[in-house]
Amino acid sequence: MTRHPNPVRPRRRTALAAAAVGLALVTTGCGATDALVGLHPAPAEQPASAPLDEDGAVAIATRLLAAAAADAATKGDEGHDARAKVLAGDALTVADSTAARGAATTAGSDLAKQPAPTVLAQSRGREWPRAILATTLDETTSTQSLHVMVARKPADPYRIEASVPMLAGSRLPSLGSTDGGAPFVDVEDGEGLVMSPAKAFDAYASALARPAPKKAPADVTTDDPFGQALGSTAAVQAKALGSLAKLEQEHEPDLDDAVAFRLADGSAVAFGLMRRTDTITVGAKAKELVLPSRYSRLVGKKKVTRDVRLTSLEPVVLVVPTEGEVSAIGATELLVSGKGR
Repeated sequence: MTRHPNPVRPRRRTALAAAAVGLALVTTGCGATDALVGLHPAPAEQPASAPLDEDGAVAIATRLLAAAAADAATKGDEGHDARAKVLAGDALTVADSTAARGAATTAGSDLAKQPAPTVLAQSRGREWPRAILATTLDETTSTQSLHVMVARKPADPYRIEASVPMLAGSRLPSLGSTDGGAPFVDVEDGEGLVMSPAKAFDAYASALARPAPKKAPADVTTDDPFGQALGSTAAVQAKALGSLAKLEQEHEPDLDDAVAFRLADGSAVAFGLMRRTDTITVGAKAKELVLPSRYSRLVGKKKVTRDVRLTSLEPVVLVVPTEGEVSAIGATELLVSGKGR
């Protein structure tokens, strides 16, 4: 098992140094057959059969990312069906919403321009599910992203279940030893952690709310670029609205497809999705609120007299430590729908 000792950090316009170790995934189910991952079921597993090697993991990651980019802009059922062959979970939810909004462009289908992935960790055992954790650096936008690819059963191909850009200045801690690996963690399991990954998302979401909660959640920080940007933007909007309207923001975790892994120091890294609702309520001193064009197109009207509600998807990556504060190392947002009255 190849080991890469350095932790992962976002880097700007430089090649990404490999920073990985092998990943042994420990789950309750053990398949009776092995799989030629991403292709077809193989014959009965032999004791001497080898796990997926690094070259194989890189090839799978490259194929999946290229295929996802090729179908990124296709709308409707045709686009969903094409994406569902290579995406699942939160990654598919976000990709479908991106295509529906027209946020994906045909430029994404130029496979020659897709950044090459670096595999950070991969399954080394014979149990299921199996995973590949990879990263890419888009030198055009200076954006480094984390990608989780999972094969749930022996007959299932790998699919991308999460793709999230890392935040500037953040780092992904070591993913475990060669022998121990980095097993899956149930998002409800808080053993050895300051809280379970599920509670960590609840706490992070609560801490991001506007107005801010009267009592800040314990053991979580929003002092990251994503949290700071949300706070700054909300403050600017609230000031601009003044006494004419009131702004509220609520973040609700949607963890049906969340995945988490145990790290070398006992902490966990968790990939999950939050849904943010921005509610702007028209005040008594205002007869109506004129919406900016990007909101009016979404809502279907240029003015509202009561309120407007905007919904955004927020894929987030949290590190849940054994002690200290939960923190975000990756996040992004996508405005997907709106309603106005």
